[in-house]
Amino acid sequence: TRINKVNLKSVEVADLNASLQEKVLVDVVPLVPKLRKNKTAHIDYIKHTLEEAATLRELVESERLLSPLNTSLVYACKYTRRIQELLMILQQTCPRLTNLGTNLVAVTPKN
Repeated sequence: TRINKVNLKSVEVADLNASLQEKVLVDVVPLVPKLRKNKTAHIDYIKHTLEEAATLRELVESERLLSPLNTSLVYACKYTRRIQELLMILQQTCPRLTNLGTNLVAVTPKN
């Protein structure tokens, strides 16, 4: 009855969390010290970070549609949105750094 429904929902959430952890392998590492003054390295780093954030956001949002009440997914969605917003701020404040024919994805907050 009610207890069975709660137990079933707990199992579904656990399965969802496990599948999300298997899918999410974000590969963003800090720049090594010798590359910190290298403009090309920074541009590549920004591109890579943006791609990883977009991938993570897509995964989280697709899983969130399946389980809209999962607070972990809500937090992850906000976190990935914030990463993309920070990358957009970086592009706007340092146009010379990022303006080499690369296009960053526009972020529209869904609040």
